[in-house]
Amino acid sequence: MAASLLKVEVEASSDPSVSNRGTSSTGTLFDDPDADIILRSCDDLDYRVQKVFLVKSSPLLGGLIQDASDHSDAAPVGAMEALPVVQLSERGAILYHLLTFLLPVIPILPPTLEETMELLSVAQKYELNHALVHIRGSIALKDAPLVNKDNALHVYSLAQKYGLRREMVQAARITLKSPLTIEDLQGKLDLMPMDHLYELWKYHQRVQANLAGNISGFRGSGAYTTLKCRDGPFSFRTQTWIDDFLVSMVSNPSLFDLPEFQSALARHVCSNVVDSDGGIPIRKRGCSSCAYLPTQSTDKFWTALTTFVHANMEKVSLNHGDYVA
Repeated sequence: MAASLLKVEVEASSDPSVSNRGTSSTGTLFDDPDADIILRSCDDLDYRVQKVFLVKSSPLLGGLIQDASDHSDAAPVGAMEALPVVQLSERGAILYHLLTFLLPVIPILPPTLEETMELLSVAQKYELNHALVHIRGSIALKDAPLVNKDNALHVYSLAQKYGLRREMVQAARITLKSPLTIEDLQGKLDLMPMDHLYELWKYHQRVQANLAGNISGFRGSGAYTTLKCRDGPFSFRTQTWIDDFLVSMVSNPSLFDLPEFQSALARHVCSNVVDSDGGIPIRKRGCSSCAYLPTQSTDKFWTALTTFVHANMEKVSLNHGDYVA
């Protein structure tokens, strides 16, 4: 039986019409000879499968299958469709990929971001918890991440559309890496409805307010005092450039970025203090002390700051009164 399903799955996946549109020249996919149920997509594609895999995976699907079985006795003897038929509202392409995660065959993700999000929503709709974990695991194994800085707004909007809480939160946090201003959104405003954009903007505001309210606690931590520079022959103080960086990061969380931190340190080390006499420079000075900061110290500081920022992001709800999981 497994070999039979595997053969059908490989043949179907090699058909470009299946991967792109969910259609097949035969009109039937997963034509299991031991099938005892037919799943029919909204675009009239039939999937002949064994219901045991579906019933065990989802009580909701089990209920639909039981209902179809209860009414199958009304079918005329010798009818073309002797098996009970479960009519589903999903497209054939999405149903096909979903079944690869439910049946003993090689699982296949859809080829596009939009279809992948739709697949996740269908698995969530039927409470296919094991399949949902499996799909997300397969997505995580891909070389290119599902959500990145370039597509985060689009993924956020799709996650809103399909009610995918985890992907919504993931995308929202990644959007924090870019300023959410009108200037920065030029050419991107058509990626999501305005109500979604407003909710995302409010989320950015709450993250910023939470960081601002808790940054004093980080300043009191041991990691904050690991980086010091000389302010005179016999005194040390916590570097003001770190304070400047933290203030900038709180006001604009997109500046929470390792290259930005390294650039801030480089500007501090290479900054020039120029005294002039009649416009002629006579002295230039950078911070020689910070030029030789131990790597362990900067790593310790950045690790502590990362932990602090991520912990504060996790405390912020995406919607008022609704805390993220």
